[in-house]
Amino acid sequence: MKRMTSVTMVACFVVVFMAAAVWAGHPFRGSVKWSVLLCNFSDSPPPARDVNFYRRMAVNLGTDGLADYWRAVSGGAVDVDGSVVMGWYTESLTTAQAMAKAGGPNPRRGEIFTDCINAARTSTTNPYTPPPDHLVAVVTNPGVDLYGMSGVGAVMGVEGDLGALLHEGGHGVLGPNHSYSDDPTYRNAPWSAIGEYDDQWDVMSYANVFGRPTAEFGFGGPGFNGFNVDRMGWLSRESIMMFGADGIGTKTVTLKALDPSVSNGTQLIRIPFDPGDLFRYYTVEFRRKQGWDNGFAGDIVLIHESRRLGDGSYTSFLLRERTGVRNPITALQANGVSIHVDRMESPNGQAIVSVSSEMVGRCLQGYVWREANPQDHVCVSGQVRDATRQDNAQAAARRNPGGGPFGPDTCRQGFVWREANPQDHVCVTGDVRTRTREENATAASRINPARIAYGPNTCGQGFVWREADSRDYVCVTGGVREQTRQDNAQAAARRNPAGGPFGPDTCLQGFVWREAFRGDHVCVAPPTRTQAAADNREASNRVVMQ
Repeated sequence: MKRMTSVTMVACFVVVFMAAAVWAGHPFRGSVKWSVLLCNFSDSPPPARDVNFYRRMAVNLGTDGLADYWRAVSGGAVDVDGSVVMGWYTESLTTAQAMAKAGGPNPRRGEIFTDCINAARTSTTNPYTPPPDHLVAVVTNPGVDLYGMSGVGAVMGVEGDLGALLHEGGHGVLGPNHSYSDDPTYRNAPWSAIGEYDDQWDVMSYANVFGRPTAEFGFGGPGFNGFNVDRMGWLSRESIMMFGADGIGTKTVTLKALDPSVSNGTQLIRIPFDPGDLFRYYTVEFRRKQGWDNGFAGDIVLIHESRRLGDGSYTSFLLRERTGVRNPITALQANGVSIHVDRMESPNGQAIVSVSSEMVGRCLQGYVWREANPQDHVCVSGQVRDATRQDNAQAAARRNPGGGPFGPDTCRQGFVWREANPQDHVCVTGDVRTRTREENATAASRINPARIAYGPNTCGQGFVWREADSRDYVCVTGGVREQTRQDNAQAAARRNPAGGPFGPDTCLQGFVWREAFRGDHVCVAPPTRTQAAADNREASNRVVMQ
């Protein structure tokens, strides 16, 4: 095990180019095609690593490199098929001239990236222009900077290890955000934000992570934390517990290890706590010391909080203890939520966690408890609650002082019991009692925001998840989802029983594979496949969470 320090990644910034993002966004499944460009400067020494080294590191499967990493951490949802490595190209700049462009505040920093691309384009021996659907990783000899560009690519030096490429490449796929902790005393570097790079169990904190050695490419890993895996849509719906959605506010949960490649029970608990912002939530995950996480000291349960940054985007904050070695917390009591890690059962590959939340009894945004009496938690408008309080204040004046058939609760003429619940004998006008009954009838639709907290891939208005399979979070119209369900139901009937060039997945004449994602061999009409591809391209534009 090796802990990567801030010195290793002191130059790690994210540069956001003013260009359309090729990949950054969520959800995402498919091929992330890379053009890895290797560039010398005019006075560079011979590079210590050749083109084949970078092909093994970034493109080839079975080498313990980037291609293997993405397949593993995404559960097969992402690959790098179609990627290439080109170089070494020679730029006209000297190393010193390139260094003069480096560094976070430098307005010419992006030229380090474009200078290498231009050298490849204008090469007289092996010219190459990256295709528009490729991310670009620039590797310079020697290294002069290290940064990632959301939806565009990355820059690193020839000295960089696999972990640096995984992290900076992660920006290209996931977007600009690093992961954080909530420790107000932690600062990784003078230019970084408080808490930034302080989740050692997530590759998006690579300045400060528990990496594990590879045979050839230095340190790599770890995987992504639950927030990032969930955000990218790599967990099946069955693997995520949307806590409180069923109206139950207290549970003991058996948590399986976070692993997108399998659906073996609950792998992530998502616990919303803010009715006004359903993207503010806690996550609980169980991580094991294995695979790309083998650099961990041991198995661990982690609690994160999804928080909104100043630019409107959300990222994860690891919740830490405030004393000693700042271990991740194992218990939480905040925002009406209680979380307690009861125990880990590593031989069984699981952890036991107790959770409770007050969210199930809270009102949807825009509503408040009526509070006709202490037991009345029916959600109504603020105006109705004010009127209810006024009626309560008039209660004594509206009762018949001489009593009557209902004893001291008998109302004066013209008034009736409100009957917000069986104990409510406040006297009100008939129209108020009618309104109260109507509010009671609609109570279920106005309470428990947890039931509409759909997580980071919540669709915008007018869209729903396509649900071609349990990991399909692409947002489509209701008509497309219904068509998808019908196509899935007809899948067996549309395959050629005699087989064919694609074996048992060969479609009957007139049908083609839908290909909503890699391996989607449901047979559909050709326009449906076209529609699926179009919906995939719009996926990140149709979700609400940035």
